[in-house]
Amino acid sequence: MKKSTHSKLKNTGILFELLTRQITADTMVGVVDSPALKIVKEFFGPKKALAKELLLYQTLLNECFKVEAKADMLVSTTIKMRRQLSQKTLQESKYQLIKEIKNHYNLQDFFKATIPEYKLHAAIYRLFEGAGITQAAELVKSRITVTEHITRKKQAANERDEVQMYLRESEDIRLLAYKLMLEKFNDKYSVLSAGQRKILKEYINNISNTNELRTFIISESKTLKETLTKKANKTADKITAIKLTEVAHLLDRTQTIKRAKEEHVHALLLYHELLKEL
Repeated sequence: MKKSTHSKLKNTGILFELLTRQITADTMVGVVDSPALKIVKEFFGPKKALAKELLLYQTLLNECFKVEAKADMLVSTTIKMRRQLSQKTLQESKYQLIKEIKNHYNLQDFFKATIPEYKLHAAIYRLFEGAGITQAAELVKSRITVTEHITRKKQAANERDEVQMYLRESEDIRLLAYKLMLEKFNDKYSVLSAGQRKILKEYINNISNTNELRTFIISESKTLKETLTKKANKTADKITAIKLTEVAHLLDRTQTIKRAKEEHVHALLLYHELLKEL
């Protein structure tokens, strides 16, 4: 039997996750009409094949049962519902979706981020693909992975319930909610400089891609050090110049980090705030 290899390009759950993340990234850099938002509206609208499959992915990702028998019944029912969807329609939709993403974004950059719970996403994908292309042992492992996830200890239940309520709303309601969220975001962060927006964009895009985020932090630290050093050399006040030089040297620590952390991102934002004051 042919062994199934997981592909991000064919996993509807991951595709939707990356698109929603891209919408946020576009917003951070001031893109008014995000191509990612238009793509979501086109391919995940009501009655669309990908929207139906996405709902099945999210069911297994978000539902939580204490009893294993109930969890196993949920998995069986979801797989059955997935088989009722047209495989041909899904394949054609995914092909067109990837094509549309490629028209607006660099595919390599778009798919480079590490997805939270990637193993779970992959397990659901293999269950949906079915025994036709998957070895029996692989199917069993995938089913165990999904079942164990569903029977996990209930955490942040209220947040998950709110997300599910949002997903059940009509497209118009979801778009209105997105618009309100966007307006509040713009109001709150309207005072950010271009450099600070750039940092937040990189953080959002690579929050789960620590290697890429680390590379950006090191590069940004080097640039900031050079900028602060130049300003220190041009400052007439000797005391201010000395303080700026000392602050610039502190960035040497950031340039040698082994792992990117949120505190490093926060520090970069503060350095840019200092540049705004200067």
